[in-house]
Amino acid sequence: MSLNALYVDFNSHFASVEQLLQPSLRGKPIGVLPVMAETTCCIAASYEAKAFGIKTGTGVRDARKLCKDVIFVEARPPLYVEHHHKLIAIVASCTHVEEVRSIEEMVCKLTGSQQIKENALKLAAKIKREINKQYPYIKCSIGIGPNTFISKVTSNMQKPDGCVVIEQHEIPHRLLALKPRDLNGIGRQMEARLAHYGISTVEPLYAANKGQLRTAWGNVEGERMYDKLRGLEPHYVKNARSSLGHSHVLPPVQRNITGAKAVLHRLLQKAAMRMRSYALLTTKVSVKVKFRE
Repeated sequence: MSLNALYVDFNSHFASVEQLLQPSLRGKPIGVLPVMAETTCCIAASYEAKAFGIKTGTGVRDARKLCKDVIFVEARPPLYVEHHHKLIAIVASCTHVEEVRSIEEMVCKLTGSQQIKENALKLAAKIKREINKQYPYIKCSIGIGPNTFISKVTSNMQKPDGCVVIEQHEIPHRLLALKPRDLNGIGRQMEARLAHYGISTVEPLYAANKGQLRTAWGNVEGERMYDKLRGLEPHYVKNARSSLGHSHVLPPVQRNITGAKAVLHRLLQKAAMRMRSYALLTTKVSVKVKFRE
């Protein structure tokens, strides 16, 4: 029994909620905007819009070029949070929710007979079935693995509405077809750092020892990545939480004011959602922007 984590990822959550609440939007390409303006960007896109290449950060004008029939709606964060809590309750009715990661993601700890692949898949099917009963227009991708990291990676491997399992004995060969950027925690800058140390694919990344990865990362996260890649839960020292945050490396198409604002809006919603899940209050919200030059 090597399966310990089940990761639930609600893709296109904002757009899916809008399609749920507005039947006229179902089956149509929609972009969710922070404000209704021609100069802004999408902070979310429906599956139908994504099929045309529209995604978070796509400007309104560019979205229209990609899909002339795209429909724009203004974001309603309180409603997304409301339905997020209802979705948590549905998943919790099936199994214990270990941690809510964001407004779109949660991880469940597998125990006992749930750790057997057949039973884990039955649990995933039950979660999808229960969600579909109340939310037929909201789909989720589920990843199942020996630790939280692997389950998160697998949840991204089949979207939308997928379910992927990677067992302990399938590591690392099931990961070798992925790119380093497909692994959570490796962004553009980290990818460049790894390339500097001769690591450009997952195979040498997995082969590197803890010391090499610590050097590449420049801190203890490299050692934790060593454990994560092997299906182990890395050790974290639990301290009283004094801050939390979310970050995102902007891809080239989003390196402009409107693109940055769209991503900032989404990061704010994720950070606020985590604060609520931890029952925290704050006296300060800050934004850090790092420029390439």
